[in-house]
Amino acid sequence: MKKPSRDTRSRAEQEASLQAMARRTGTSVDELRNLEQGLREIPIERFLERCFGKNHGAFYDAREDLWIVPNRSHPGPGFAFTAIRSDRSWFSGVVPPEVFL
Repeated sequence: MKKPSRDTRSRAEQEASLQAMARRTGTSVDELRNLEQGLREIPIERFLERCFGKNHGAFYDAREDLWIVPNRSHPGPGFAFTAIRSDRSWFSGVVPPEVFL
């Protein structure tokens, strides 16, 4: 079985991001870690509905172990998306239209 998808950033990058978020939100790093753990425990369908609404349009990419959610509010060309990993970390991007030609 393939390993579950995980955040690809280094531990140092993840820690720096967590500390920056704690400063921005006026909370502690430990509270954010607890929040992240709680998010990992939510079943993925419930997680997607709560984050993106009932009609989220997400689909699963088994090869990459990612849930892909279309970003329908993207104003420009291409396919905008948010990708959710098994550990509930995420990234977003836009696939340019020429990729689909």
